[in-house]
Amino acid sequence: MNFDEILQIKPGTKASIALVRATSEDLLELVIDTERELGIKWHLFDDEHKLKEMFKKINFDYTVHNISIHHSTNDQDAAAKAGQLLADGGAEVLMKGLISTSVILKAVLNKELKLLKQDLLSHIALFSLPNYHKPVIISDAAMNIDPDTETKIKIIENTITAAGKLGIKEPKIALISAVEKVNEKIASTVTNDTIVRACNFKKAIIDGPMQYDLALSKSAAEIKGYDSAVAGDADILIMPHIDAGNILYKALVTTAGAHVAGMIAGLKVPFVLTSRADSKEEKYNSIKLAIKMMEHNQEDV
Repeated sequence: MNFDEILQIKPGTKASIALVRATSEDLLELVIDTERELGIKWHLFDDEHKLKEMFKKINFDYTVHNISIHHSTNDQDAAAKAGQLLADGGAEVLMKGLISTSVILKAVLNKELKLLKQDLLSHIALFSLPNYHKPVIISDAAMNIDPDTETKIKIIENTITAAGKLGIKEPKIALISAVEKVNEKIASTVTNDTIVRACNFKKAIIDGPMQYDLALSKSAAEIKGYDSAVAGDADILIMPHIDAGNILYKALVTTAGAHVAGMIAGLKVPFVLTSRADSKEEKYNSIKLAIKMMEHNQEDV
């Protein structure tokens, strides 16, 4: 399947999204478009007066559409109310608006809400690359800073779960490092080698340490004599740390013409976490990715 096919939402799917801090014309345009085109029910958590004024400014009557406003006085109030709505089953997807990641995470990770599903939250980005023959998942570009062996194993488990929900069965996983041989001075090579030797991921084929070009280019693997079932055909790239992941993410989008959809995995509900600099298209793709995850969550119930 290609990128667009993977993100194709099933006919009849109804999703409701809690958007925390929505007073931005760009965000409201996205809300309006997705409500019309995807039938999304939107819950907006922000200052009611400001939101009404913004809808009035763009000449849109939200009251006759699937859009509800939940008045919130500040970031903490908005995040707490959204978390409670999700816990009560009033919405199935969480989306970060104009609020800091730390504030929204603190609210939804409140133990009383019981929204945490996995041991670790991690960022997952599905990419369509101009010169690669299939979509690829990259993790972690936005959540875990410098994962040790145990943390990286949990990141891998999250990506395998996500890949399965997207129809990618037995994904080929490349553990990315600067070099393909173990070097004690490059910590990721040691960590990656340890994981490959010690772990048996039954629903995936995994190899590393592996350079980026080896993971995505069969010719590079042949030239360098790197023999691996993953080389040149990777479905998932596990980055060594947040610096590498974040730089690669932004380089691919900004200068390489890649398309992307991103979210946070590990909660009971999909969590759309986008950057302020992300384009409308990227945010739209991320919403569709979250809805795909939601569809599978409903099937699992």
